[in-house]
Amino acid sequence: MFLRRKEVELTAKIDRLLAGEHIQMPAGLLEEKVWQVLRALETSEHKSKSEHESILNLLSDISHQLKTPLSSLALHLDLASDTSHSEEERAAFLDECKKQTEKIGWLSDALIKIARLETGLVSIVKTPADLSQTVRDAVSTVTAQAAAKGLIITAHLPDMLQLAHDPVWTKEALCNILDNAVKYTENGNITVTLEQTTIYTRIDITDTGIGLAAEEYAKIFARFYRVRDGARRMEGTGLGLTIAREIMRQQEGNITVASNSGNGCMFSVFLQN
Repeated sequence: MFLRRKEVELTAKIDRLLAGEHIQMPAGLLEEKVWQVLRALETSEHKSKSEHESILNLLSDISHQLKTPLSSLALHLDLASDTSHSEEERAAFLDECKKQTEKIGWLSDALIKIARLETGLVSIVKTPADLSQTVRDAVSTVTAQAAAKGLIITAHLPDMLQLAHDPVWTKEALCNILDNAVKYTENGNITVTLEQTTIYTRIDITDTGIGLAAEEYAKIFARFYRVRDGARRMEGTGLGLTIAREIMRQQEGNITVASNSGNGCMFSVFLQN
């Protein structure tokens, strides 16, 4: 009878909770467990709603960002097919079509990556690996691009540094930062250093480019943000640093930036030891 009475009382309390009524926190062990389950369900529901909103926001961003290059592509295709224009003009229109097609490709690739990261469709797994080699691999991807602009990339790295990290995704993050460094540097050099301290390991990527104003430090990691001084002159998606920070966040790391406008930037990537 005692258990039956407690069951009835507990059922009544659950009904009141589900109805949204505020009641005193249950004290019994069984009641406490039920309370924890209800709280977990509430948290799960909140998380589900947040993920749903995140996906909707991302889809909205995708739609908005693709509209401009798609419209430009359609316009220039029409112009290129108009025989009233000269051959030189039509060739120029087709060249612009190629540029817009490439831009759509960049956007699509970047948007797929950020969508997969934010919605948990990919897993970033930290395993013991040589971080020095990961940095070397990232640097090698932009060496030709830097050489074409007459830039020198210098890397000061230990021969080997074993650290738990995801080599593939960490390389992706570093490549995005290095790509920006090359893109926004017209003269000078880019320096990459790797240092391990007691608590964390730090990778610094320093350039002699256009730099950043202090008010842009936080903004540059937001989706689609383009640096004001360089956005008009440089091609890009405005997603590279967003992807890089998300990759580091999922490895319990971080990215910071320090700069003086017109005097280059230093991006610091932190990984826990």
